[in-house]
Amino acid sequence: MSVIDKKGKLFGKLNIIDLIAIILILAVIALLGYKLTSNRGPIGGAGVPVVYTVEVKGVDEEVYQFIESQLPSQLMASNEMLDAKITKVEATPVTETEYMLEVQPGTTAATLKLREAGDYDLVFTIEGTVKNNLTSELGTQEIRVGKSHIVKTDTFELEGGVILSCERGSAQ
Repeated sequence: MSVIDKKGKLFGKLNIIDLIAIILILAVIALLGYKLTSNRGPIGGAGVPVVYTVEVKGVDEEVYQFIESQLPSQLMASNEMLDAKITKVEATPVTETEYMLEVQPGTTAATLKLREAGDYDLVFTIEGTVKNNLTSELGTQEIRVGKSHIVKTDTFELEGGVILSCERGSAQ
């Protein structure tokens, strides 16, 4: 009995082209399985600690006082609490009334925003854990210096923030 017969069938049962197709399909399935189950984050999946600061300009004094009374406060996104909390907020009073042009992230749309004397520019210090150090996502937002950032908890939300600094620790 030969391995390939006169009709081109392997062991008299399977066409060689069919065998190659089956091997390719199994290879693709194995590759997809590996990609879906591989851990791209730190070993053990515990996460990488991150400390970053976010600046939000032109916040009303009453809003600032409320935020200060809520600290420390856990962050949230998509109606879920995150493994991150606001540990500190620093306020710098706005001394002159001015207009700011605020560009919405990912668009070309812009809003003219009034910063009045008596408002505050706030810098939040946030400590948390990113699960995937490659994408650096905390909830639905990437943590990268210069990116816009929404500071959101279960009691307040401020849009138009910008990440000023970011320090990552080593895997836990």
